[in-house]
Amino acid sequence: MSSDALAQISLSSNSGTRSVKKNGSSGQVLRKGRACIKCRHLKIKCDGVKPVCGPCSESSRDADCSYADPLSRSTRLQRDIEELLARIEVLETSNGSSRENISAQNPSARSPSLSLSLSPNSPEFSHSSCVDLVSCHVDYSSSDSEPPVPERSNLIDAFLGRCTTLAFFLDPDTFRRSALLSLPLGDPQRPSPALLACVYLYGLRISSSPRKVVEEPAFLRRARRFIALEIGTQDRSHILHVIQAKILLTIYLVNIGQFLEAEFHSNGAVSLVLSCGMHLITPTANGVYDDPEGRLPPCTGPAEQAERINAFWSVVFIQRMLAVLVDSPSNSFGSLDSSLEIRTPFPINTVNYTQEDIARTLYDFLTNTLPQPPDTIALAIFSKSAILFHRAIYLHKKLSTGDRSKITGECVRLEQIVLNFHRSLPDISYIKELEATSSSPPFISSEKLSLMHAKVLCACVHIQSIFSSYGVTEARKRLIDAAVHLFTSLESSYPGSHPIAGTISRLACEAIIQELDRVKSSPVWTDDTSDMARKMEEESQLETAITDGMGTMSILVTCCPLVGGYFLGFFTDKFEAHLHL
Repeated sequence: MSSDALAQISLSSNSGTRSVKKNGSSGQVLRKGRACIKCRHLKIKCDGVKPVCGPCSESSRDADCSYADPLSRSTRLQRDIEELLARIEVLETSNGSSRENISAQNPSARSPSLSLSLSPNSPEFSHSSCVDLVSCHVDYSSSDSEPPVPERSNLIDAFLGRCTTLAFFLDPDTFRRSALLSLPLGDPQRPSPALLACVYLYGLRISSSPRKVVEEPAFLRRARRFIALEIGTQDRSHILHVIQAKILLTIYLVNIGQFLEAEFHSNGAVSLVLSCGMHLITPTANGVYDDPEGRLPPCTGPAEQAERINAFWSVVFIQRMLAVLVDSPSNSFGSLDSSLEIRTPFPINTVNYTQEDIARTLYDFLTNTLPQPPDTIALAIFSKSAILFHRAIYLHKKLSTGDRSKITGECVRLEQIVLNFHRSLPDISYIKELEATSSSPPFISSEKLSLMHAKVLCACVHIQSIFSSYGVTEARKRLIDAAVHLFTSLESSYPGSHPIAGTISRLACEAIIQELDRVKSSPVWTDDTSDMARKMEEESQLETAITDGMGTMSILVTCCPLVGGYFLGFFTDKFEAHLHL
């Protein structure tokens, strides 16, 4: 055969190959409606291959992997992103480390109770009361190193002395014993490396070490790296440690103003608790709860069962608060936003759950409009107040787009639940008296209780704003009363304020300014002097409420710069513009 013929055959063969490649699964452009049902539902590209397209067959292969099941698709994507970020971090800032150096851990702490906050800037964090750490003479940016044993012990003790304000739901004594074992980092008998890195980070931040300003960035880099590496581990026995580490890092990032990254880690914690079925825990009397789908190892007793319940509600509280903090209070987490799908009961003050305790679910809380007995555990108060706060802000934002009759009906029910819950909260002055006279601290501090009151009252302000927009006569007066009590409650939180306090002030001022706009734009009959007097009185009351709110925010800014100096200036300008209308 001639060379020209061979060349022609070769070209023909290549063109055929190109044609197949062009029309094959990787490059084919399907007409509208030809994608398979699963790809349409997931909104991903489909190659149209039958009987099973490429993306579907790939997801099936992933499901066969031991580490992929039972992780959801979103969780796998999150894991891949964090692994890539970790590898970039390792290449840029350290000597490198493979994931094999980090072995899986077993959850080692057992505690049913918890008190948490979004701020390490409270008075309990005074440097004079913290241990003075000696400087760490170790290259802590290295991925396989820890602080020396003496510094390690000081860092852990500094953290544990303040851990009740940092959403730490593991047992402190058990954690400390396992953390100080003379075993290498990553040993199964020690806590998760990610959790240890976050604890060291907080221990340094709380301490009075003169070198913490220099060393803190390296501690933060290491915490980020270990969390990213551990999210893809095959052993799920230490999943609570990873969730705890994500919560700690989220709170830390909020307090340094890194809200976008904080939201990323908060969302990752939500994905973990949902993929592990922690929203479906039905406690047993003996505490040996076993997930029927095997997503987590069986509980060894009531303490570990209560620990998982506390872990779930800690994540819910942090996520709801952060969603409002970053101004995105929307329903975006499926099961987390459905009261019917959350079967995990609220935390109680003991590890022994009875049938009555099991019935204390989110659905029961959001549907029962009758007065409820007061909660005696801080986490239950935090979770419920966050849920009501988030829900009221979310409904208020739907005013312009939502169904009026549906929003009104939901607001009527939500108002009654909010009022009942507010009445069940402990009195702030009573808790302050206990703090001053009792030898043991109360189950919730007066500062944190003040913030809970303020959150619930802010929910009241937005609910009444909705009613006022629909013409309810008494709603404006109730809005003003709630705002006055809100700012009084925030004043009780000085000086332990934190970002959520500024957010509460901002949201309240926004609602009051909207109400002031509504009053100013409402028509008044010129011959009706009583109507004119009423309107002027309402304007004066609303202007006074806004002035009080900005005064409260100005004091909060001095206590915590992250509270919102920008918003204070914004509202000052906006309020002055209203006064000149």
